[in-house]
Amino acid sequence: MLSGFLITGILYDAKSSSRYFRNFYARRILRIAPLYYAFLMFVLLALPHLQPLDGPARIDQLRANQGWYWTYLVNVALAFPHLGATIGPASNHFWSLAVEEQFYLLWPLAVLVFARRHLMMLCVVLMLTAFGLRVALTGYGTSSQFAPDAAYLLLPTRMDTLAIGAFLALAARGSPGELQRYARFAPATAGIAIVVLASIFVARGGLTTIDPPVETIGFSALALLYASLLAVIVTSPRGATANRLFSNRLLGFFGRYAYGLYVVHLLVAYEVAVRIDVEYLPPKVLGSEIPASVAISIASTAISVALALATWHLFEKPFLKLKKYFTNERKMAPASDGTPTPQPSPGGG
Repeated sequence: MLSGFLITGILYDAKSSSRYFRNFYARRILRIAPLYYAFLMFVLLALPHLQPLDGPARIDQLRANQGWYWTYLVNVALAFPHLGATIGPASNHFWSLAVEEQFYLLWPLAVLVFARRHLMMLCVVLMLTAFGLRVALTGYGTSSQFAPDAAYLLLPTRMDTLAIGAFLALAARGSPGELQRYARFAPATAGIAIVVLASIFVARGGLTTIDPPVETIGFSALALLYASLLAVIVTSPRGATANRLFSNRLLGFFGRYAYGLYVVHLLVAYEVAVRIDVEYLPPKVLGSEIPASVAISIASTAISVALALATWHLFEKPFLKLKKYFTNERKMAPASDGTPTPQPSPGGG
């Protein structure tokens, strides 16, 4: 949802640039590709020679199925079992990066082609279509062609989350107060979403990604909940409670290093778990698994944060400095009525 909001804003603000596609894709590549591909090369080339580290997270599966990773298609491999791919547990989280990259590939053309109002209508259509596709995948039983959690993994079935973020970004670039008008409905929308999710939790004994009520109405409720929160934060005046809460230094810290944490955290967690001789269930301490689980979480988080800090300063930051060569030269984007409207021109994320 946040990606839909940020990326759509970036693209819309750059519509008048003669280097619209070049700048966007160059900046996305500089942000995403270096660390991701460095991780793959480390796992594929270096890890086999580090015997104490190799094996516990079944990295051999990544090597045997590496084509899905290089092409950002991990989500497709997971969603269609008949393709025969085996995605290792320390790298299956890359399904979400695959969804993001597929979104980046398609969405810039839509933003360029459609006027703002038409693009907002497209967002609504995509929200409804994604919900319908999830119902189609889950309502009649999942066929052998699809994994039980296919509705959780594929871009078309998750596009509503991105589309609702895009809708808010476009509303923010409309007439004065347009986003504020939508934000007035945010508390009521969030309340309804919470009630829906709580009802599913109670009725189904939890929230799991392969449960049809969660995959259908549950995912939509989550999207609306997060969109409501975003609308409130974005429209809150500086110094307001919501603004202060989400502008604190701790969140800023984790926001800066979030991508590095995302890339390494599962591999680190598996390595830590294996080091203490546990892969699935933590050992019991005084009859409880909680102490060991907390210890594993603390150790994994500390190591992941350290690695994220290192990769940011030694690896990511130098590549991000190259973004200065891919900025948009103009700062005017056409409004929906054709009237030029002053806009920031970041030229990419």
